[in-house]
Amino acid sequence: MKKVKVIVEWVSDGGIGAIMRDEMFTGMGETAEAAVNDLRRSVAFFIETAKEKGFPYKPYLDGEFDIEPDYDAVSMLKYARAYMKATKLAELIGVSAVQLGRYANDKAKPRAE
Repeated sequence: MKKVKVIVEWVSDGGIGAIMRDEMFTGMGETAEAAVNDLRRSVAFFIETAKEKGFPYKPYLDGEFDIEPDYDAVSMLKYARAYMKATKLAELIGVSAVQLGRYANDKAKPRAE
């Protein structure tokens, strides 16, 4: 079974987007799970249309594939800063406010953990 990387990011309107890293599919939702499910529906709709119209597509999309989410911490931090102070967020997650600022301003990248 093929594993597909999906970037999950928080967007400025408050929603969450899911974007396939190597394909043209996206999804939106109020939660990360809803965004990934919407992405799966967009893949299914594309496959259905491609079969009807005779368009080529990658064979693995027609079967089962695992989605491996890759959460975009920078977009989440930018979104969260609109609703709470960096010091409170830092206290909640155990990372200094200065370091969170570096992450949110794309001056440093958080570890995957």
